[in-house]
Amino acid sequence: MPLLVERKLFKIGEGGFAVTLPKAWINYHRLKPGDTVEVVVDGDLTIRVKVKPEEKLI
Repeated sequence: MPLLVERKLFKIGEGGFAVTLPKAWINYHRLKPGDTVEVVVDGDLTIRVKVKPEEKLI
């Protein structure tokens, strides 16, 4: 599901920043509050769904 959107950072607290994720992406991955995503930084920045242990395929 290719999706290109722009988001602005906003400040939270004294030293943190946050960014919102597109609702379409959240719905597509069936995420809900409290679910975990991984942020991978290796020259680029990637946000991906962290698979829960019970959802991993054997």
